Parts: sequence; structure tokens; C-alpha cells
Amino acid sequence: MNRHSHEPPAPVGVDVRGLSAAMIDEVLDDVFVRARRCRALDAAGPPGTSGGPQWLLAELGDGRITGACPGDRWSRSDTPPTEHLSAPSLDPGTDRWRVLEVLVFGPHAQIRLGEGAGSGWVSAEGQGDVPEWLRPRDRSFLLQGWPGADHSRTLEGDVPRSVTREPSGAEAVLPVAWTDFSGRLRPLPERGRGALESSGTWLTVREYWAADPLTGAVGVAFHRLTGLRAGTKPTGPEFDVGTGDQVEPGGLDHGRGQEEER
Repeated sequence: MNRHSHEPPAPVGVDVRGLSAAMIDEVLDDVFVRARRCRALDAAGPPGTSGGPQWLLAELGDGRITGACPGDRWSRSDTPPTEHLSAPSLDPGTDRWRVLEVLVFGPHAQIRLGEGAGSGWVSAEGQGDVPEWLRPRDRSFLLQGWPGADHSRTLEGDVPRSVTREPSGAEAVLPVAWTDFSGRLRPLPERGRGALESSGTWLTVREYWAADPLTGAVGVAFHRLTGLRAGTKPTGPEFDVGTGDQVEPGGLDHGRGQEEER
């Protein structure tokens, strides 16, 4: 054994396990062939969490397929009225070679299929206690699109689907109702102070931490997607517009450079 070798520390608070070939087949069949909610994702979350919304992000060699399943059936970008803006439909029986990565995710679990759908993993919340300094952190990232109804709009239908023109000029189909980015000054209890409250369309992520046993350094070691949201930013942090200090939910703040979110 090489005494200089070093294995990266395992993330805390998340369980990750591999999927069998039969389970990968089931995921592809549910999502792309039968267009029904992913049974494996429902089964992966903690007890009592099945039945929630599911989302799809499939990166293929010839484009992208996105989708949402708030109930029993998938609404995917490769179906009318957005099929012309999407990658062609995926037939798992003949063209898995097109797959770069497939993510099927919900608030409590995520399934990831790798290149060619030759391997897959499911990640979900761990069941053990987590030290306070290693607790998972929820974050939200702004999805960028040109503002205005001429560029970004929500389509009619029972399941939210929007079309937005990205800064690159390309059009993207997103499985969420679209909200243009905006911000407003939210007054704080202290006189003369305020925080920036932002609205837009967001991808939400949960980050898991690990502590290096040799150095004690703590950092993000794993993440999974948890959803898509429109409206007010669903997670912190907020910052004082005058000082840049982070604002606590109750209006108190602490200096920049400390922990961003919980």
C-alpha cells in the first residue's frame, strides 16, 4: 500500500448505491417508453416521501430532453408542442449510445444514469445523525433567460412547461413555469437597512459535506438536484445591500465569509 495514497472522504448525510442492469432498464422504460412516474425514484426516498413531483434532465449527444411528472404521467420536451426545440425521443431499445447523462430527481432522491446508460446510481437522504457542521445545505441557482414575453414564456397546459431564450441565443425547454428575474429591496427591522429579495426561475440543489480526516478541512463532497421552482428565491442567503453582510431570517446578520446557507 502506498503510504502517500489518500482516498477522498465520504459525504455525510446521503446514501448512494448502484443500480442493477434490470433497474436501469425499468427507469428508462418508465420515463421514456411508458411516460409514467419513475417507480425506482419513488422507492428510493425515505418512508412517506413517494408520490411527490419528479423532474427529468437528459443530456444526449444530440441535444437535451427535459420533463416534469407532478402526478402519474410525464410531460417531456420531446412531445408536442416543443418537440422541435428538443432532442429527438430516446428509444432505450436501440439508441442508448446517445446518452451522456440522465438525471431523474425529486425533493428526496435522485437517480443518475451514466454514459450509454451502462451504469446508474441512486442517492437519497441518509438515516443517521449528522453533526451540525456537516449538515446538508440547500441552495438555489438562477436559470438565465432573456426577460420579456417575446423571449421567455410559459406554455399552456396542465403541467408547467416554458420556453426561454438563453444568453447564448439558443432556446431551451424547461419543465417549470417561467418567472423573469427581478429584485426588490426588503426593509430590515433596523432603520435604514435593507436586503435584496430576488425572484426568478430556480434550480434547487442539496449539497453534502465531508471532513478530511487528515487535515480537518470541510468541503462539499456530493450534491443532488432537488427540484425546479419559480418565484421568490427558495433558499438563502440574503445580504445587506449596504454592507454585504449576510442577513439571518430574523433580521440579524453576520459578517461576510461565514457559512452561506442552511
